[in-house]
Amino acid sequence: MVLMTACNKNVINMMDQGPHPEVFRETSDGVSIPAGYAKLTIVSSLKTHKPGIYPFGDKVKGTPDYALILNIDGQGLEIKGDLTEEKTEPKGLNDPEAGEGIRYLFKKEVLLTAGKHRLFVELQGERINVKRELTLKGGTANILRLEPIYRSSNQGRNFGRRSQSSSFMSGIFGFWVYLNDHTF
Repeated sequence: MVLMTACNKNVINMMDQGPHPEVFRETSDGVSIPAGYAKLTIVSSLKTHKPGIYPFGDKVKGTPDYALILNIDGQGLEIKGDLTEEKTEPKGLNDPEAGEGIRYLFKKEVLLTAGKHRLFVELQGERINVKRELTLKGGTANILRLEPIYRSSNQGRNFGRRSQSSSFMSGIFGFWVYLNDHTF
């Protein structure tokens, strides 16, 4: 897991400067994978507070404008999520998603040339970004899953771990990143 602070979109936009060949193209279920390409499905499910709950806070969380921002080898993409209101009862003592809020499902499928790629992911309104290098084999279907790590009141002492006080209401601290169900 890599956690960094940055001004959202700025890192992604800086990499999107200048001419570059098409690195990826959006696709959908059922499309066959052409020779020399790999399919990458990016998916993340996370929860935020409802809009307007904090009068001086972020005005984007809880709205359709909240986005996952992706950049692969200099080509950028903003992924809007499907959102639903959700009230979840605790599934145990330490359930960071218990309570009333907005559930987002971000999902996008892209076709990439087979080989090594630099990936940057940011979440709008959060002070984090994730950088990874990934290598995809031609003809494969791959799933990149971003699992949220929610902030807690004592996050400095619990770097990268969920604690008893972690909650979606406090925002997102980082992501666990999985490629085909393996951390990397």
